[in-house]
Amino acid sequence: MTKFFCSLEINQKVEFTAVRSCSKRYELKCIVDKCGWNRAIQKAVACIRGTPEENYQILPSYLHMMVGKNSETYTSIKRDAQNRFAYMFFAPAASIAGWSYCRPVIAVDATFLKSKYHGVLFVDVSKDANNQIFPLCFGVADSENNEAYIWFFGEMRKAIQVRRELVFLSDRNQSIANGIRKVFPKAHHGICLYHFEKNLKQRHAKAMVINLFQSAARSYKREDFNQLMSQLKSIDKKTYNYIMEEPPERWARSWFPRRHYDMLTTNMVESMNSVLLKGREMPILRMLDFIQEKLGE
Repeated sequence: MTKFFCSLEINQKVEFTAVRSCSKRYELKCIVDKCGWNRAIQKAVACIRGTPEENYQILPSYLHMMVGKNSETYTSIKRDAQNRFAYMFFAPAASIAGWSYCRPVIAVDATFLKSKYHGVLFVDVSKDANNQIFPLCFGVADSENNEAYIWFFGEMRKAIQVRRELVFLSDRNQSIANGIRKVFPKAHHGICLYHFEKNLKQRHAKAMVINLFQSAARSYKREDFNQLMSQLKSIDKKTYNYIMEEPPERWARSWFPRRHYDMLTTNMVESMNSVLLKGREMPILRMLDFIQEKLGE
């Protein structure tokens, strides 16, 4: 990194500000818009991690080496009509082997990437018999859309065994629902209660209405569910109608048609996203390294 700093000629006064990032650590930020130091840092990072273009160019070789290192690992890459990168998928060998011993519930989510070409990172997780988060597979696409999710779920179906009484949990993203319906027609797709409650808050539902919804969704008996929802309807019929646009079988504990092992939210996949937060800013190969490092910890 030093050689980049030394080769720059900065003919202006450079001002820095100290930013406290934690109790024992500080970082310096240049407050000049066109600062040569920032360009030097970007060049140094590209030297260490490679440019985004170089990363995508050697991605097929990287995935081939992953399989060569462990033949049970499943990887796949799709190119568009111009032979450019479109989608990527990988499932670690340990995840493929361990899935048979997990609960048949898969939480699905996507998080935005912050590297040069952006895109989204798909993440699927389950829980093992000890109630611990169990990562299953990962993918990269340009955005959350029908085609991307259908391809992603198709590769997931090839990688991991299809289980009986399979349940998916996600937010209300319609592309996720379309992908599951297309690739896993016999699976049940449930809605994350946390995201459903968030939708109600965005619609400015009253606190009393949200509390009634939470109680109804988590109740164990249908009689209790019906009573609570009747109270909600009498207070706010408009919100009641909005809630019932989604069948209770998708979000209410007492109406859920299959065992969901008391998993009513996608908190487990949100936790995985938090672990991978730093990797979202990296070029794709370094991000894949970062994911594997975290899985090995």
